[in-house]
Amino acid sequence: MKALVVYYSRTGNTRLVAGEIAAALGADIEELRDGKSRRGPIGFVMAGREAMKKEPVDLKPLQHNPADYDVVVVGSPIWASTISTPTRTFLRQHRDALKSVAWFCTSGSVKAETDGKAFAAMTEESGLSPVATLGLCGRHVKGEHKAAVNGFVSALARGGTS
Repeated sequence: MKALVVYYSRTGNTRLVAGEIAAALGADIEELRDGKSRRGPIGFVMAGREAMKKEPVDLKPLQHNPADYDVVVVGSPIWASTISTPTRTFLRQHRDALKSVAWFCTSGSVKAETDGKAFAAMTEESGLSPVATLGLCGRHVKGEHKAAVNGFVSALARGGTS
């Protein structure tokens, strides 16, 4: 299985998990970039506002073509109970190129339903149902999350759900 891990990260949590997933899968990795600064409290508020409005952003060109992969694993932080605007834009732009997908999200929240809303948004934007999903809240990313990542990777290898 040829895999690509595509992600956006504002604080580094999603980047950390994306790297672990890519290493476990032996996958290529692609960070989404749009050139906007979303640092600090003002950046946090602006990111949430963008997410609620579902506004597209101008992404920098990708290094990898998603159409060249059997599965594309897409990761996003959760902003205002939904996916980040760079992730939403990627899924809209590459909807027709994606063959099989898996979703993962990181969140500062401890509410499980937040992951479900984000996964539903990813499914809606891509038009595809994921073969596996992984939702991690901030305390899990900062602490013990390796078992969850391993379960997610195993589910991907099986082609089933996690």
